[in-house]
Amino acid sequence: DADEMTATYDLSTAVREALAQSDYLIVVCSPNSAKSQWVAREIEYFRVLHGDTHILAVLIAGTPQTAFPPALLGAAGHAELEPLAADFRKDSGYRRLAMLKLVAELAGVGLDQLVQRDAQRHMRRVVATVSGVAAVLVLVAVLGVLAWNARAETERKREQAGGLVEHLLTDVRANLQRTGRLDQLAAVNESAMAYYQGQDLAKLTDSELTQRAKLLQAMGEDDEKRGELPKARAAFLEAHRTTAKLLAARPNDTARIFAHAQSEYWLGEAAWRARDGAEAKRRFEAYAALAHKLITRESAVAEWRDEVAYAEMNLGMLVLRQQGDGVDAGRHFARALGIWSDRSSENSTDVAIVWNQVDALAWLADSYRVQDRFNDALKVRREQRMLIDGLLKSDPDSLPFRMWRLNNELATARLEIALGNPRQGITHLRTGFRATRDLQRADPTNVDIALQVRAFELFLVLAELKLPLSEQPTRTALANQLGACAPSNEVSSDPEVMKFCNALAESIRPTPVRDFLRSVGDASPNASDVFSTRWGLDFQRKPFVSGS
Repeated sequence: DADEMTATYDLSTAVREALAQSDYLIVVCSPNSAKSQWVAREIEYFRVLHGDTHILAVLIAGTPQTAFPPALLGAAGHAELEPLAADFRKDSGYRRLAMLKLVAELAGVGLDQLVQRDAQRHMRRVVATVSGVAAVLVLVAVLGVLAWNARAETERKREQAGGLVEHLLTDVRANLQRTGRLDQLAAVNESAMAYYQGQDLAKLTDSELTQRAKLLQAMGEDDEKRGELPKARAAFLEAHRTTAKLLAARPNDTARIFAHAQSEYWLGEAAWRARDGAEAKRRFEAYAALAHKLITRESAVAEWRDEVAYAEMNLGMLVLRQQGDGVDAGRHFARALGIWSDRSSENSTDVAIVWNQVDALAWLADSYRVQDRFNDALKVRREQRMLIDGLLKSDPDSLPFRMWRLNNELATARLEIALGNPRQGITHLRTGFRATRDLQRADPTNVDIALQVRAFELFLVLAELKLPLSEQPTRTALANQLGACAPSNEVSSDPEVMKFCNALAESIRPTPVRDFLRSVGDASPNASDVFSTRWGLDFQRKPFVSGS
């Protein structure tokens, strides 16, 4: 300003020429820039020359309400703008994604394509760095160079490679998870694991071993989502062996306690998905013990409070599913929700904390539902939906957020049916079914999405059976809508899906299917549990359509 701006109202010649020659105007928004007369004049001048469509906004401080200059939001005779508003605030957690959004707009390239390019570029860096590390190590071995500078260079290379692996495990994975691209996640995992292949694990540092265990847990998580449960469990077991050994060497090291707690959790999750209730209980209880050990040693660490809340959630789930005790389970869920509500009051912008509140509310609603407190459950589900809609507003393309919204739609439909409002339930189910099919077309390999599609189909049949007899579709129409219950693919072979489908078929075609159900009565998922694994159905209620 001191060199180029005069005291007059007009912009300097240099600024006007620059604005005239520019394809885009990027407005850096903060409470200070919102008050600047020069910022406002540059926006107005650019709009006269180029219109509104090439004015972009990046947010570096404040909120859109306090940081956007009034001129950015339109002028007389112009429709109000909807700026790109890439979020570069330090506490947003999405600064790298914000940069990709901005570049995508400037370059005319799709955001998904840029995310893929970004992942590929980091993969190439990892490969190049690993090759460099290997070359240095071979040279050191052959020549026997033990000078300090050579050792320092090798260590620098190792740290660089380890840093890139960490980047793949955090930033790149987070971007791909929000879009639900399991195929690309597999490529990222393989690139990260390439760093460890061919190395003597006995010579890896404790930090590298911990990082490798974290990678194995991530790979197992992705395998689980693809329905490859044996492969997932193998990855979790290998991670568990590593973290157990590290913890045994330093049993009071909180970082190692945390790493081993994650191993116990993922083995519990794998056992639960494999319908091994006893193993799930053992692993989740071990995880809870480690979580409480963390909070005992470092009570002021917020993340350790999260671990205790996660443990409460797991234990509540076991009580609810295995014992059918909604009251005791509700106490666990309420304690977890209390922790995350306190955490949210401390940091209201942390998306992960809101996410955890959403999960706790879902389970709390389920605990009310199994107590037949349907109105209380519906109230909690509405509270949950408000939080989910807030997350979707901040990131409408996030697959996890969209899946939670569909889970809420299904749960709300079930409560409406239980309250004797099948028509409202059918409206929710049809809306959810259409949205889930759209997700399935985008990622046909995702088993969780495929199971969600089938859930909407099955619950829709259940809702139609709850209609007054005069409004129900014909039995033939219902049978066609239900489809075959025999296992023919990964989804229809799921024991819970088979049991649910056959129970509905019994209501449509009572005699022959009832005999069939008796013959497979021992095949129910988690036969020792009161409620089924995924949807919490009570198959022991007779007739089935008058219950849950």
